[in-house]
Amino acid sequence: MAYYITGDCHGEFSKIKLFCRLYNLTTEDVLIVLGDFGLNFWLGKRDIKNKKMLAQLPITILTIHGNHEARPYELDTYVEKQWNGGMVYVEESYPNILFAKDGEVYSFGDKKGIAIGGAYSVDKYYRLLTGRPWFESEQPTEEIKQYVENKLTEINWQVDYVFSHTCPFVYEPTDLFLDFINQAEVDKSTEEWLSKLERKLDYERWYFGHFHDNREYHHAEMLYEKIIELGTDTTMVCVGRPKYKKGEFVSFDFDNGVEKSEKYGRIAAVDAYGTLFQQKEVSYDIVDSEGVLNKHIPESDVSGLRTI
Repeated sequence: MAYYITGDCHGEFSKIKLFCRLYNLTTEDVLIVLGDFGLNFWLGKRDIKNKKMLAQLPITILTIHGNHEARPYELDTYVEKQWNGGMVYVEESYPNILFAKDGEVYSFGDKKGIAIGGAYSVDKYYRLLTGRPWFESEQPTEEIKQYVENKLTEINWQVDYVFSHTCPFVYEPTDLFLDFINQAEVDKSTEEWLSKLERKLDYERWYFGHFHDNREYHHAEMLYEKIIELGTDTTMVCVGRPKYKKGEFVSFDFDNGVEKSEKYGRIAAVDAYGTLFQQKEVSYDIVDSEGVLNKHIPESDVSGLRTI
């Protein structure tokens, strides 16, 4: 039994299918999705088709509530059941697809994590104008907030992991905000509430999605394309766009089979996912400071851009 975590899917499940294909998984293993999974979105045949596909995968999925999906308790196909110490929503036909209940605390081996879902949709008015799905219950209600705080009081405001969709202000990636959105018109009430919780809460790691990127903080991690092992920095798969471009100067970890060392150099080629040796994530060919070509350096081993 092992535990993994990833960010938004929005109905695109290639990273999960690849993950299940690459590793010897069973439904004893758990993948946490940090909201906007892409089920309960269309509320019709498309959702059912995706659920049937996911139900065949050798993995149990626990998804946090996002802002682009109906809450399970609004649908008459879901029931509540006990799972790993907390209550979840599940449909009888898809027993390996679980939806977390906000405020519930779940056990993951000897660790515990609390689910706190929901966020505001910055494209709300576009969705209303074009007839695309928008869900009035996207953000936590005052009742949900009180339930969460009561649960935190029960555990003395101490928990190993927090699983949310959006995040407290301290982790908010303002550089990723969309230029055409007037931030003065964005409802930040959920982030304000999470910030209040964050200041009081004793936690080990805060995981969130929503902002469509992968980023590590001292006590938090934002996830999107990556699937990582819960509580570690081990990347299992990372399907998506390369983070770096040809010609950029970067720092990276080099493993010669005996030890790891930090190097820096210029990217000579981007080995896109799906090409030779790129089974799990994008990699790069990097010419280091000594003029040596280092082949197939995984993106998870590239620590960031460097100035020359």
